[in-house]
Amino acid sequence: MSTNKYSIKKVAVLGSGVMGSQIAAHCVNAGLDVVLLDLKSDDPKRPNKTVEESLQKASKMKPAPFGKPEFAKRVEVGNFKDDFDKLKEADWICEVIIEKMDIKKEMMSRIEKVRKPQTIVSSNTSGLPIGEISEDCGDDFKAHFLGTHFFNPPRYMKLLEVIPTDSTSKKVTEFMHRFCEKTLGKGVVICKDTPNFIANRVGIFSIANIMPYFFNGDFRAEEIDLLTGTLTGYSKAATFRTADMAGLDVTNHVAKNLYPSIPDDEMRETFNLPDEFQKMVDEGLIGNKAGKGFYTKRDGAYLVLNPDTFEYESQQTLEDPVLEEVNQIKDAAERLRYLVHSDGKISDFLWNVNRDLLIYAANRIPEITDSPLSIDRAMQWGFNWEMGPFQRWDALGLEETAERIKKEGKKIPKLITEMLENGFDHFYKEDKVYDPTSGSMIDIPPEAKGEVNVSHLRKARTPVMENDSAALHDMGDGVALFEFKTKNATLGAELVQSLHKSLNLVKQDFEALVISHDGDNFAFGANLKEALVAKKNNDWNSVVEAVNNFQKTAVALRYAPFPVVSAPFGKTLGGGVEFCLYSDKVVAHHELYMGLVEVGVGLIPAGGGTTELLRRAMEKLEGEADPLPYIREVFKTIGMAKVSESAHLAKELGYLRPSDTIVMNRDLLIKTAKEEALNLVQSGYQSPAETPIKVLGKTAFAAMKLMLHVMHEGKFITDYDQVVAERVAYVLAGGDLSEAQDVPESYVLKLERDAILECLQDDRTLARMEHMLKKGKPLRN
Repeated sequence: MSTNKYSIKKVAVLGSGVMGSQIAAHCVNAGLDVVLLDLKSDDPKRPNKTVEESLQKASKMKPAPFGKPEFAKRVEVGNFKDDFDKLKEADWICEVIIEKMDIKKEMMSRIEKVRKPQTIVSSNTSGLPIGEISEDCGDDFKAHFLGTHFFNPPRYMKLLEVIPTDSTSKKVTEFMHRFCEKTLGKGVVICKDTPNFIANRVGIFSIANIMPYFFNGDFRAEEIDLLTGTLTGYSKAATFRTADMAGLDVTNHVAKNLYPSIPDDEMRETFNLPDEFQKMVDEGLIGNKAGKGFYTKRDGAYLVLNPDTFEYESQQTLEDPVLEEVNQIKDAAERLRYLVHSDGKISDFLWNVNRDLLIYAANRIPEITDSPLSIDRAMQWGFNWEMGPFQRWDALGLEETAERIKKEGKKIPKLITEMLENGFDHFYKEDKVYDPTSGSMIDIPPEAKGEVNVSHLRKARTPVMENDSAALHDMGDGVALFEFKTKNATLGAELVQSLHKSLNLVKQDFEALVISHDGDNFAFGANLKEALVAKKNNDWNSVVEAVNNFQKTAVALRYAPFPVVSAPFGKTLGGGVEFCLYSDKVVAHHELYMGLVEVGVGLIPAGGGTTELLRRAMEKLEGEADPLPYIREVFKTIGMAKVSESAHLAKELGYLRPSDTIVMNRDLLIKTAKEEALNLVQSGYQSPAETPIKVLGKTAFAAMKLMLHVMHEGKFITDYDQVVAERVAYVLAGGDLSEAQDVPESYVLKLERDAILECLQDDRTLARMEHMLKKGKPLRN
């Protein structure tokens, strides 16, 4: 369906509260022009004070709503009285004002008078009936009106529920689906206009259904969170940590609003939350924003609420032999099945809460959506569950679960009865999902239109090369994909060797290479354990070989006779950064936490990272500018192990080039990287020639040593911090050359290798590496 007549470049956000200001921030992150309006201030000198103060608060939030702090200046501010005519220029008007129907309807009436034809209008609400909000408006307005429900915080939460009304044009719905998916990077779920839509309807039910087990004293909060966390396919935040994050006042508000609006819901009474929960809200125990909810933090430790005394106490460890047994099982679905079918208190609890959830979700079809997949995706993207309700049905078995429900005297959902009668015993099978509308298995649609991921490539054809650490895949069109397979994407010897071998394979059979994978983070840097074992075994030759091979492989990416495009995301640290630095192009996900962090473990970046940041700094020089300040910035970036908090900030730190591409939707990252690789091929790609690098010698080295001396005297750095940073300074200076001069890239690369080997012979570095592996944080020795 063509939606070409619609285009969004300018967005007007109405309402600058917590959600409105963050939606505006995310639109700016996506490169859109944004105007943010709110009530006019009583201060005659600052009519836009309300919006200005909201933006100031947003700029101080953690995690940050803006990709770069200065992005806040790109938001045009105004007020509803003086600046409403600015809505005439908007392509999308997103209303995020107070959740009161009469006020929202009045706002729609005002918007209708000024909006230009084809401007799309949405009301961002967590539960008000969307159709009712626009019911007093004309047909054209209604055709361009729908609901949006961003999850908080909008920058980081993947889910966006889009709620068309009966009057919304199908073209408008389709356009907003694709726009929000591609431009805003959202996982879009289309919802019916029912109370609290999909994710909150099911998610609040799950939390509400579990609460009595806590307040009745069956389990402590931390015990419930253990049992309803990643152990059984929920989120890391589990039940009560999720409630604390969302705000218990918000959970209370949603449940109270939902209760009267669902008179026919068979589980309606579940939303009538326990009196003790109301007491928590009344006493201000409303979660993270108040510093206390089900949990609080004191003296660096998290304490948990005792529901009998309403005092906080130390957490306890839930001990049960069944937990020791289940921890040996890697798959969450198998763990859930094992626990539910075991005996004892834990089994009974997990069966009861999962049974109720499964029945409730199945009974919501077709009330809130026609698609089980939509419910599962809403819970995965909105509540970060690993498995949605219908994936849980599959994990526990449709037939046996239905039989157990029947034996307990409970009603089996109509959806399940019909499926079993028609011979379907799974919601998901291979690449298909059950569709109740057609009564058949249909292809699972991609999470984003055009999505490419490694799992799909693997199912389509056998990898060109594969071992335990890595694989090389044929993406078609002459492009290969190199995949990291190691735990946490650590870059061990086998992976590095595989990448080097893959360069020859690509040279023979392909025209371009993309480096990426499907994991949660792109790379955690070199495998420290391998280096420690080799050093402790006095196998120094292996250490030297690993250092040489890593650097040789990273640098080879630049000089390969075909384009190399890296597609990083999430945490991209150490050697992972160096692979990106030596790629011809980087296509980065917006949520990129990129940094050369080697000094934290007593090392220096020696996979070309120090050399390449130095080169980029020198390339910034114009005319007779003093190069020393540029080198100092690189020195601070490496010496302070700076990590970007977005892809935009990675450009600022020099990890990405200004020309590198930023993608908002992670699901479209590999697809875009492939397109960029093909663009380079089609433009007649030629690998670059090696060029010299300007170094300043002793002058720069002395300046950086002075910086370190001042920081050490001020106790900002430790003794060994100073030693390691001095080694970085020596490389950046180009060694002990007496004067500034151009040197070959190979000269600086050798300084890198010598410096890291010197680090690896120092017991203080080994102590840092061991501490990082055991504790997961740096040792300040």
